[in-house]
Amino acid sequence: MKEKVFYYNFNWLNGWFVLNVVLFIVLGHCLYTCPCLLCWPQTIILLAVFLFSVAVWAYKYLFKHKMAVITDENITIDHCKPLKWKDIASAEERMVYCCFKHRKILVLVPKENIDYQYNFLQKHNCDFTPFSIPLYGLLTPEDEVEICKIVAKKIKIKKLPENDLKKEQKK
Repeated sequence: MKEKVFYYNFNWLNGWFVLNVVLFIVLGHCLYTCPCLLCWPQTIILLAVFLFSVAVWAYKYLFKHKMAVITDENITIDHCKPLKWKDIASAEERMVYCCFKHRKILVLVPKENIDYQYNFLQKHNCDFTPFSIPLYGLLTPEDEVEICKIVAKKIKIKKLPENDLKKEQKK
């Protein structure tokens, strides 16, 4: 298998986009009706907030962000160091509590005493273990299925019982 890259898939039409449009309309109306408002510090601050918000929105939604890179030898999740398939003891599906919802993730459990340099988020990320793959809408459904198939070929995946999954989704 050659290198397979998976990207995050964010929906760009959301509240943040609406906020940017509203800020643009307010600034446009202010500057059209009274251009001298550009000299006011409040208008300059509002313009700076608008430009910063648009720049960050564009970075998140217009550029592709790698979620995982999978090869025959290893898997790289986000911007972490590659984890070799031979260093993974098992894989399992788990439900974690994130953003006031129960969400499904695929956890790769490393073997004991592997020599791996964890980054800050891998060390301090509560329910999310160092090697977690999101299965709750941050990827396209096709990519979620494909990642699970690739991981299942390499390691046996311990699935969540269906009744536990339904109970968690009802909450």
